Amino acid sequence: MEAAPNTQNSVTPSAEQQLTTNNAGIGANSNQQCKKPRADLNSLPTRQYLDQTVAPILLMGLQTLARERPSDPISFLASYLLKNKNRCDDAIAENA
Repeated sequence: MEAAPNTQNSVTPSAEQQLTTNNAGIGANSNQQCKKPRADLNSLPTRQYLDQTVAPILLMGLQTLARERPSDPISFLASYLLKNKNRCDDAIAENA
């Protein structure tokens, strides 16, 4: 049985560079997905919690991933999520 290659959780420079140069395509449409007001997150059923907190930014990241098709998709998506983790929170705060 072969050992799995030792990979770190760091993002490769090429994925980081692709992500920063290609975020221009995400504009007003992406913020529309985030404009739903959030209820008390602890009282929500699991599905609604994920739909309101994770799904919008994850879908935006997956759309960017599918469009860009980087050589290291996991690192690309991880970097995207970390860079844009406050995107939905910012959109909700602006609408409050």
